[in-house]
Amino acid sequence: MPHNKSKIYTYYLTVRGYELDSYGHVNNAVYLNYTEQARWELFRELGLLDRLIADNNKIVIVENHVKYIRQVRLFDKLIVETQMERSAHFLLFHHHLMNTETKKTVAKVTAKSVFIDEQNKPCDIPASLMEFLREE
Repeated sequence: MPHNKSKIYTYYLTVRGYELDSYGHVNNAVYLNYTEQARWELFRELGLLDRLIADNNKIVIVENHVKYIRQVRLFDKLIVETQMERSAHFLLFHHHLMNTETKKTVAKVTAKSVFIDEQNKPCDIPASLMEFLREE
């Protein structure tokens, strides 16, 4: 089981018109776009993206769990708070999406990721990266 949660990383966004569905609120699939962008920003902030590229490591999402709590509408301002949780075999990303004006939670997403080798087969988190993640 995972045994180490990192600090909280934040990503801010404003809802755009093309993210809405026919009911006038954010389409359910868009929440995954928000959390993916939050992960990319987290990787950039940590310098993790450069490390992944330099070491030829690949990380992929294999599972998402989404709990939709409140609808989100055009121009709503959101914050995505993200924590990483690691084990030897995978990383979990816990995302908490909140409306910054109402301070209410709008969704919670957990994304499970694995590392893959040159044959695109799941593998343990590389030792050099595990050491890097321990520092977070």
